[in-house]
Amino acid sequence: MIPKLPQVLVFLLAITFLACSSDDDTNSNTDENTNQFIFNGETYNLTTAVINDEDTSSDNVSEISISIFNKSAAELAGNSDLTDINFVYFDFDDVTIQNTTYDEIDDYAVSTNSSIIDSEFNNGTVLLSDNDSESDVYAQSGSVTITNFTEFNIKLTFTFTRNDGQVISGSYDGNYILPVID
Repeated sequence: MIPKLPQVLVFLLAITFLACSSDDDTNSNTDENTNQFIFNGETYNLTTAVINDEDTSSDNVSEISISIFNKSAAELAGNSDLTDINFVYFDFDDVTIQNTTYDEIDDYAVSTNSSIIDSEFNNGTVLLSDNDSESDVYAQSGSVTITNFTEFNIKLTFTFTRNDGQVISGSYDGNYILPVID
């Protein structure tokens, strides 16, 4: 499921408050194939990860979502319209993010050429979507493997195989934004 406008606005509001944080990369020895996804032989860059726990008030199992964009935190926090957005989204049920492989992912989306116009997220070219199980862009399988999660950094890989057999795979290793929601 593509995140709804309130979720995108919460992400953008949180990014606004955190945009002045350090942009230093805690790991300068990243692989050359990191922070991107590949589909149909084409590479799409990724820059900023946003992690959202939908129930921060308790230790109950809640959806934890990860959204990754090809735009910087400053660009996402700005009040300007954005175009040419690469977007990866998935969530899973867990109390905390663990260094493990998640293979039960019900909500996911990948798109390119997306935009945010007047604070509204607009899908561009949808490469992966959980909206219609009969669609070619629906994932017949998918997994996200988190190999390192610290206070400042997340390292993960993901692979989804669509109904038409096309594979979308990628990785991210870098800082993340964790919105504070009251």
